[in-house]
Amino acid sequence: MIRRRFIIKFVVLACVILAGLWGYGRILDMNAEPTYTADRLFKPYGEDVYHLAQRIERGGHISAREIEALPDGVNERYGDEITMLFLALQAHNLQAIDALLAAGADPYMVDRPSQGSERNFVYYLTMPGPSSGPVQGFDFENRMIESYLKHGGKANVQLLGNGGEWLIEQVALIKNYEGVKLLLKARANPWADDNAGESAMDKIAYEGTIQSISLLNELVDSGSFQDIKTAQLKSFFSSLALYSQRETAEAYQINKSLSVF
Repeated sequence: MIRRRFIIKFVVLACVILAGLWGYGRILDMNAEPTYTADRLFKPYGEDVYHLAQRIERGGHISAREIEALPDGVNERYGDEITMLFLALQAHNLQAIDALLAAGADPYMVDRPSQGSERNFVYYLTMPGPSSGPVQGFDFENRMIESYLKHGGKANVQLLGNGGEWLIEQVALIKNYEGVKLLLKARANPWADDNAGESAMDKIAYEGTIQSISLLNELVDSGSFQDIKTAQLKSFFSSLALYSQRETAEAYQINKSLSVF
């Protein structure tokens, strides 16, 4: 009987402490510095939505339970058509991006549908990344690519628009070769042609740097040049030849590394 009373008292005390901590967190949220985007675009949609948006914008940690509690779901649009995922992207909040994707945030929704935007979350994986903050540049982009793939994102996906460019092609275009490797590991096709007949392989070959040729050598070793159509190989070698006239020490080193071809 004594032991049972002790357990009951312990549970009650724990509930009181947790409720106090929750209330204290809400007070901190309310008394913290105002958040421009959350105040402007999320405040009219209720307290739970507003405080979650505030935490995302401030770079704070959000939980799956908080996301599940959103009254209209994780893909709801708020002021200026913004979603929680685009808010997290704007705030460079990697933890929130990962949590939202895990909760079912749609990476293929565009950011401004009423304006005819073709920019979805996948489009933003092809950017150079932020120049400030704890995670910057390609490191930031590659963390997003990892989250996208981990939560069911398609490695072989085309960006919206008339060009038909592939995600891996555009990641290669900005010379994010670690991002290219992440997509290759997820079975992205580097030979997939866009509407202009170009591929990620063309973009890598055209760059003609030590880093790009090193990646091509890795692709040779991994068997990526097997069973490729003649037209694709011709396009690839045409791109590869475009840098051959460079009169630099770097070009000399590149030409040496090309012996494998």
